Amino acid sequence: MSTAELAPAIVAYITATNTRDISSVSDWFAEDANVFDEGEHQAGSAAIARWMEDTGRRYQPRVEVLNVQHRTGKVLVSNVVSGNFPGSPLELRYTFRLNGQGKISRLDISV
Repeated sequence: MSTAELAPAIVAYITATNTRDISSVSDWFAEDANVFDEGEHQAGSAAIARWMEDTGRRYQPRVEVLNVQHRTGKVLVSNVVSGNFPGSPLELRYTFRLNGQGKISRLDISV
């Protein structure tokens, strides 16, 4: 599926995940953003960058978008994520919230 119906910040996040390039994480995550994944909470773009770097190194994830739904205040993205982790590939749901500047303010990753 194409990422054409996604906000630029979400496309940048998925691209960075797939290429493991987090050099511009602060361009698409708000400074006070939050990420919830695997029972852990990352707060702030610096912590999120460290989390993305660690996750990329350990799991080498590859995200393929399956479906996008726009809900009031949220963008739900269903993905198949493959990589170096037990159960790969997995179908995961990313729930994004964007701030007024179009940056990601919250990301919840769930099964």
